[in-house]
Amino acid sequence: MDQIEKYYCPCCGYKTLNEEPPGTYNICSICYWEDDPYQFQHWNYSGGANKVSLVQGQINFEKFGACEKEMIKYTRRLNKTDERNENWKKTN
Repeated sequence: MDQIEKYYCPCCGYKTLNEEPPGTYNICSICYWEDDPYQFQHWNYSGGANKVSLVQGQINFEKFGACEKEMIKYTRRLNKTDERNENWKKTN
């Protein structure tokens, strides 16, 4: 069985998306960020596919493990096979 290629989530930095961002509208299983092309380009924009901005989503992920508190119930815990982009940094 072939391994499906995964791509890094712009919010948490883990390899969870089935298509390469931006603009896939894939949802990350770890932080529950929805890949929105406008928010990918405009980091401080709140609205669109996500209530919070990408900047705030990243802060939230670091604080409580989801892009928004309301989404915690949809996330999953990290496991030893999860791969984070070694070059991932929070946006400013």
